[in-house]
Amino acid sequence: MRRGGRLGLVSLIVSLTIAARSVNYMVQSTVPPFARELGLGPAEVGLLAATGAAGQLISTVFLNVVLGPEQRRKAFVLSATAVPFLLAAFALSGPVSLWPAVFAAGLVFGIIMPNLINLPSLSPQSAERLLAIYSLSLSISLVVGPAYETAVLAKYSYRYVFLFFLPLALLLAVLSRKAAFPPSRAEGSLKRLYARALSSAGFLSSVLSITAYNVPFMALVTYLPIYASEQLGLPNALAYSLFIPFFSVSMATRLYMSLRPVRDLVKAFVASVALTLAGLVLLWSSSSYATIAAAMALLGVPHGSVFTLSTIMIARTTPVEERNAVNSLFSSYLVILGIAVPPALGALAEAWGFRSMWLSLLLPTAIASGAFLALFGRSERLRRPT
Repeated sequence: MRRGGRLGLVSLIVSLTIAARSVNYMVQSTVPPFARELGLGPAEVGLLAATGAAGQLISTVFLNVVLGPEQRRKAFVLSATAVPFLLAAFALSGPVSLWPAVFAAGLVFGIIMPNLINLPSLSPQSAERLLAIYSLSLSISLVVGPAYETAVLAKYSYRYVFLFFLPLALLLAVLSRKAAFPPSRAEGSLKRLYARALSSAGFLSSVLSITAYNVPFMALVTYLPIYASEQLGLPNALAYSLFIPFFSVSMATRLYMSLRPVRDLVKAFVASVALTLAGLVLLWSSSSYATIAAAMALLGVPHGSVFTLSTIMIARTTPVEERNAVNSLFSSYLVILGIAVPPALGALAEAWGFRSMWLSLLLPTAIASGAFLALFGRSERLRRPT
């Protein structure tokens, strides 16, 4: 790919990712406290999050198994166009109508987000650097979005947040028409292709690495603003602002990784796990805004690193023509976690309290990281780029 084409691709990846992820994360993190305002309990909030994840799983699997590149592009554009209408539906929702709105949002973003991760593969020679730029763009959106929402919440309730994100949703709808997607493998059956992907080193290593961090991250997205408001008595704006140090540090981490690509993925993963465990212990022991903010800043480092490391693991160990299948399975796995984890944590919080819930997150992190090191700790492909 020529320099001008590469710069255009970078611009498209950055713009689309920031617009899509800002709105997507706003929906994920705003629906739980909004549902609490409507009278839902912690376990119901977890089930609501799982409802959205179920919709996302349906569309992700359908998209990547059934549709070819051109059909996926059409589905992508149609889904992006639907987002502004969904935000309006959220703003008008009640305790009953909120559930189908959440499911529909899952369906739509299950089409949008997995396709974004495939855009860097349009330039195979620059795939690792473009993946780092993509991850950095995710982080930028996760700083801009929560900061913007914090300002909105200083004057308005959660219901109005959805309307304030309409400009970004409209930008997503416009930019989606410029997207293209890499071809999938033509020969062989889809069954054999996905069977190979399911047992590949890229898929297994990325799944174990992302599990070590994504389970705690889902707990933070779903329950942190509720915990800070209800247990610590913080105003909505201040409770939601805890995401700002978290995502600011995450963005700085991904910026560093985009400027200095990681060579030894295993060593970087070990450091990320250590910070995850330390951050969770600090969060569990915290009782003030300052200490929770410090815990969130510490947890921002692995949030910035682990997703990037996981996508690079796929890029290093997977042929480009099979990468869509691996990315599809990887995305589907993340959604499955989104279905299983929030209800379980909500039930635990109702039974034992939020502090016990935070402490319980140490176990899946330790198990997943131990399995990763046992299987891939000596992998030459993960320790050195080819």
